[in-house]
Amino acid sequence: MSPLWEQRDFQRVAGDVWRPGGPELTRRCLELCAERCGLQRGSLVLDLGCGRGASLDLLAQEGYRALGLDRNAHAAWPKRMSGINALQADASCLPLTDNSLDAVLCECVLSLLHDPCAVLRGCRRVLRPGGALLVSDLFLRAPGGSGSSGRAGRCAEARFSCADGARAREEWERLLARAGFFLHYFEDHSRALAELAARLIWYDVADAPGPDRRAAHCACKGGRALGYGLWIAQKEPQ
Repeated sequence: MSPLWEQRDFQRVAGDVWRPGGPELTRRCLELCAERCGLQRGSLVLDLGCGRGASLDLLAQEGYRALGLDRNAHAAWPKRMSGINALQADASCLPLTDNSLDAVLCECVLSLLHDPCAVLRGCRRVLRPGGALLVSDLFLRAPGGSGSSGRAGRCAEARFSCADGARAREEWERLLARAGFFLHYFEDHSRALAELAARLIWYDVADAPGPDRRAAHCACKGGRALGYGLWIAQKEPQ
């Protein structure tokens, strides 16, 4: 059984952008990171869980040096990303040297992992002192709702639905602190999640059989219990 983002019905609706908010939210992440962390054009930015490369294209267009990493190699990489490097690797074992990146972009990825704190620690290792972490992901609005709430298994074993790995906003922020990050800013973008849910329902993904149904559940499960947030954090400067 394939994860939801690999299902044809989900990709038919979402296209190359497999998360709420699309490129507008990625631009917002970069703007906030420039304001809060001093990220500049020309900086080396890793897109962790880059998928087909939509955000890598955007990073390059905005003047950043873009590097992608995903557990699956995608046929779109050589076709669309001229001059951009993309690596097939596990998020829990980043094949990068210490202190080598200016920023890590992590869009709707942490909730898919059984041990996101281990991955966050890896991100901190490869970031230079003062490097920035840009996260957008699902969060639980109501305590006691659905979601993993701290369960751990194999470090980067993917879930079938990001809703399964959603955590309370406070828990995400505790994980960031445990991994060694200083949180600068949070912004609520739950409306983008509702818009994605509406598109999935409109195109009948919610009525698809089998795992395709999970695509709609990712955006709709629990009604108002799920939100979508943006976090800007930073590795401490030396």
